[in-house]
Amino acid sequence: MINSQNSLSVSELTLKIKGLIEPEFSDLWVKGEISNFKHHTSGHMYFTLKDKSAELRCVMFRGMNRNIQFKPENGMDVSLQGKVTVYEMKGQYQLIVQTMEPAGIGTLYLAFEALKKQLQSEGLFDLSIKKPLPKYPGKIGIVTSQSGAAISDMLNVFQRRAPYMELMLRPAVVQGEEAARDIVNGLIELDRIKSIDIIIIGRGGGSIEDLWPFNDELLARAISRCKTPIISAVGHETDVTISDMVSDVRAPTPSAAAEIAAPSFSELNKIISKHLDQLYNLIDLQLKLQWQTLDRLSDRHEFQRPNTIIERHREVENKLGHRLSLSLKHIISIKKTNIEGLVKEINALNPIHVLERGYSIAFKREGQIVRKEDDLKVGESFVLKTGKGEMEAEKKQSLPV
Repeated sequence: MINSQNSLSVSELTLKIKGLIEPEFSDLWVKGEISNFKHHTSGHMYFTLKDKSAELRCVMFRGMNRNIQFKPENGMDVSLQGKVTVYEMKGQYQLIVQTMEPAGIGTLYLAFEALKKQLQSEGLFDLSIKKPLPKYPGKIGIVTSQSGAAISDMLNVFQRRAPYMELMLRPAVVQGEEAARDIVNGLIELDRIKSIDIIIIGRGGGSIEDLWPFNDELLARAISRCKTPIISAVGHETDVTISDMVSDVRAPTPSAAAEIAAPSFSELNKIISKHLDQLYNLIDLQLKLQWQTLDRLSDRHEFQRPNTIIERHREVENKLGHRLSLSLKHIISIKKTNIEGLVKEINALNPIHVLERGYSIAFKREGQIVRKEDDLKVGESFVLKTGKGEMEAEKKQSLPV
């Protein structure tokens, strides 16, 4: 009979297995092909690593996968470093990945094509968004290694062709795990300096692994966000990187980037000479036109006899003066007539003139005008004013009306 008292619970068994496995496989490398890849919105990556005979569940948390310099996809061969753990909830063992590296050039090519396809679909390669380079830059920023062949080549070209150009180097790591982030930081720093007209990023030649930082997604997006025009100059003419495709101008080599960025002394001399010739020709033409105009004016009758112009203006002045005098006389005559009419109307209403026509006015002794019969009492004396003098009178009686 089976003794069930010694049986283990599922949790207990899982913990025992966990205790056996995890210490044994706490740090190892494993190689295989990615399948069922999912980059969760949380930032964590979930996928299966497989070969011909077996599969291994894997998870790479957000804090670790930020340093990946390529875009993982199904079908890629990779080497993973991490530790095996037991996921108790499902009773499964899994690999918690801390480092992911491509296993061979074939995988790098797949990663390159995957990122290229994604960025192209987002429009980051469109010609319509590429910024033109200024014709006459004053200051150029460079992001590259301060000890590499690229900066040496560029400095030689600038010194030979455009020694007038002001340069600013932001040293950066251009190879290895930290390279992409360092280049991004350098790019951001130079883009914030308003006096910089062009930024060159790049390095000399190397293997596909050496140039891989310039295929980094973070760098591609940083280039697309820059306000300053970017020239990408990575490797040799045959090397093409994602940064070449996203940048505003792709130079086949760092030396070519220096030639593209700034016009040479000889080119500037030709441009200046051309503009000077155009200016001289324009001035000469204007002088000739002004001389022609002066010749035409000097041939006119007025310029031959300037007194004619003076006499003509005098005639105009006299005519205007005569018109003004006539206008003033006419206005004065009208006003005088109006005034005389008003005087006549006033005189017609003058009481003295009324009296002269045979009328008279009766005044009391106090000087008040007698307006009606009741204003005087019988026997009361008053003054009668006529047009030729005054006389004293007395009211004898009231006459019936």
